[in-house]
Amino acid sequence: MEQRGRHRTHLQTACDADREPAPPQRSGSGCRSCRHKGPGAHQTQAPPKPGEEREKEEELVMGPGGFVLVQSGAHKELYGKIEGLDPDNARVVVKLAIGGRSATISQHAVKLVGRTEYEKNCKDLTRLSRAHKEKEKEKEREKEKEQQRQEEKESRSKDERKRKHRESSQDRDKPPVKEARRPPPPPSWLQRDLKVRFIDKSFKGGKYYNSKMCVEDVLSPSTCICRTDEGRLIDDVKQGMLETIIPKLESESIMVVLGEHRGQVGRILQRDKNKCRAMVQLDRHEEKVFMLDYDIICQYVGETDH
Repeated sequence: MEQRGRHRTHLQTACDADREPAPPQRSGSGCRSCRHKGPGAHQTQAPPKPGEEREKEEELVMGPGGFVLVQSGAHKELYGKIEGLDPDNARVVVKLAIGGRSATISQHAVKLVGRTEYEKNCKDLTRLSRAHKEKEKEKEREKEKEQQRQEEKESRSKDERKRKHRESSQDRDKPPVKEARRPPPPPSWLQRDLKVRFIDKSFKGGKYYNSKMCVEDVLSPSTCICRTDEGRLIDDVKQGMLETIIPKLESESIMVVLGEHRGQVGRILQRDKNKCRAMVQLDRHEEKVFMLDYDIICQYVGETDH
């Protein structure tokens, strides 16, 4: 019996040596720590084929130090880094990449991402803009409308040819009626965290005329919410009610609001007040400088890399 017991002990020890150690559990959490895991909490992979070596992939961890993308709620589409877990309530404490604030978010509202995706997109301000998304949707709608107008134009052209064939030569000489075209809307330059000046004298009886405020959120390509220096929120502010501001100090940041570099943040190196232009260095192109008109840059008060 003693020899058989030693044999079982030897087998158990061998099996334990082959088995990976179980991760430690937080005291008091019990099995509840396994509930309500958010998307990406576990990644399963097919085993490698014979003769193949699997490439090393980054492990996505739902725990302190892990990177996430918020997919719903007040912080939707923001990236952050996990600071802690609340397994009993299925929530995570996330430090947001933009703004640096910590927020408690449901695990169901976050998606685990790798370090490469996080570092590439975490502070891409253009990606966050609702105006940018609305502009893309508007382009698609305009494309569909243009196609529909073209089809209607071709249909009218066929009907016109038939009508002219039946009418007299005098009627056939009449020029076709031209369609009245609406002028295109002005380009959208609204972005979050821009410092702007209110220039509409009629809004709220001119209460905010010539005052400075910050763009809190962009609701559409031409509409936003602004916050005054006193902290008051103003809804339904049209782009035409605002104008851009050029910062007075070189240490203050600017954002390019129109053109090829739209959404990029930088700082002013030199000003040409006579030509209303500035020499600008952008964070993404530190080795280059750009001469930009005052009309396409604006003071930026959000988070920056410098």
